[in-house]
Amino acid sequence: MKFFLFLILSTVYVLSASPLYKKCSACHGKKGEKASLNLTGAIAGIKSRDIVDMLKEYKAGTLNKYGFGKMMKGQTSKLSLEDMKEIGAYIEAMPPVAQAKKIKKKKKNSAETLYKKCSACHGKKGEKRSLGVSKIIAGMKAETIIKELKEYKAGNKNLYGFGKMMRGQTARLSDEKIKIIAKYIESLPPVIVDKEEMRKPLREISQEEADFNKFMNAYFRDSKDPNETFEAAKKSYEQHLKNKGKK
Repeated sequence: MKFFLFLILSTVYVLSASPLYKKCSACHGKKGEKASLNLTGAIAGIKSRDIVDMLKEYKAGTLNKYGFGKMMKGQTSKLSLEDMKEIGAYIEAMPPVAQAKKIKKKKKNSAETLYKKCSACHGKKGEKRSLGVSKIIAGMKAETIIKELKEYKAGNKNLYGFGKMMRGQTARLSDEKIKIIAKYIESLPPVIVDKEEMRKPLREISQEEADFNKFMNAYFRDSKDPNETFEAAKKSYEQHLKNKGKK
């Protein structure tokens, strides 16, 4: 009889937590089945004591898991210990779910992330001629890439008049990052260009491309900042087009 009474009381206790859990469900799902912002694990079935401990830490501002500290401190600020226990019991009573694989965030210094800036001019697979004139870099030897990037960083190279632009792009690259980029470029599938095609002059570029190249070359030629970036130049070009459109 005592067991059944305890079971009934426990069920009432857990069900009473439903309104308190409502705010949590926006990120964690109605049944605790969601990975909040694709970072956390599903919380369904986690032991009540563990939930209470985490909520207490979030409220105290001593927990910052996944960088959610401030957000969770706001969510827990008005919760009493009794409220936390109710939420914990409610979550523990949820049927556990199979943990979905977390989406892997690209590391800050991963090869793909570091190469992303290069892709703006050279293409995602290194298949483009930058501004229509440079070599295709896909498949180039890593040692060649390392040597050229170091020369651009030192301000000793000005191929196609891109010296200042490339110095800006390489200014914050350490030797290690340069190696990572170089090895990534070397791993890209080489672009096969027909020999007859290679003998032909570069394709005629559109007036829009010609204007873009002209603006870029002038921008970096006249810039007094040795670390000038391509992003800043692009923004300046976009503003130039807007101003031109107003006339």
